[in-house]
Amino acid sequence: MLARSALSMLRQASAGAALENLAATRLGALGATRSIGSWIPEFWGKKSKYTEGTEFLGTPENHLDLVKKRPISPDVFKIDGVGMHYKMPVAALSSITNRVTGIAMTGGMFGLAVVSLTGDAVGTIEAAKAAAPLLVAPAKVAVTFPIIFHYMAGVRHLVWDTYHIGNQTDKSLLDKDSVEKSSNALFAAAIVASGLVAAL
Repeated sequence: MLARSALSMLRQASAGAALENLAATRLGALGATRSIGSWIPEFWGKKSKYTEGTEFLGTPENHLDLVKKRPISPDVFKIDGVGMHYKMPVAALSSITNRVTGIAMTGGMFGLAVVSLTGDAVGTIEAAKAAAPLLVAPAKVAVTFPIIFHYMAGVRHLVWDTYHIGNQTDKSLLDKDSVEKSSNALFAAAIVASGLVAAL
């Protein structure tokens, strides 16, 4: 295509004009950029009867005042000196704790596997107990709480799932009050059971 256009330009009367056209063809990108923006209509960006409904778009003049009045919930941590005004529901806390305990158990199993690679996991644990006897009870709680909480939360999920069998959703325990009660009971039972195990 380039050769065909070059031949047609050479046939022109003036050799100088042909060379100019050839140079413009070779540098087409530069020539094409000269027309950028020339096709934009003159009414673009100007107010008209057709743009009245879109005047709210963009940044209003008082946007800083509006930003200061904007609610920042749920700011669960202290942000810019402002404390919490959103209380995390106990159901959300139990759900998050269930996931965190699952991750903690996975990490604990990897840690136990690494200690077992030394060949004497029991000896390592006994040495740690002898080195820091005051940390034995907190360590027992740290080990047993994730296991007990995650197990009990799993049983609760199984109970919830049984009501999907045979379309028994009218008897489901997934209403807000039941979930809150079971979450409180789950925390209490896991804490008590962990304390009892740590006391052994």
